[in-house]
Amino acid sequence: MIERLYYQLYKVVKTTRKNDQPFFNSYIALCFLEGLNLGSIFGIVNYFLKYRISESTSVKGSLVVFGIILLYNYFGLWVKKEEIVSKYDRLPNNNDRLLIWTYIILSFSIFFIVLNYLVEYHPN
Repeated sequence: MIERLYYQLYKVVKTTRKNDQPFFNSYIALCFLEGLNLGSIFGIVNYFLKYRISESTSVKGSLVVFGIILLYNYFGLWVKKEEIVSKYDRLPNNNDRLLIWTYIILSFSIFFIVLNYLVEYHPN
């Protein structure tokens, strides 16, 4: 599924920006969206566990998690980018634009809903 999302992001970037780097931009965009999704999950878990995390700890934890996402996607997607594109170029293209735009809109929406309604600010 991640490979398919990467391929769809690649196609969107490639069609909208002609002289840009579509592989790198879709890699960074997918890492960012995965980070938003993990942030949403962590926010929901923190809401139910009522654990108070300091700001410095949450920033450090976020950087570590984003680094793990970057490394995972580097070895899972970036290294195999030509294989992924050739694999999905051969498949029929039905409603894939809908998939990627739904994923983007839902990722942002759920993140901001969790941030606004479930995450509490605890000043020190």
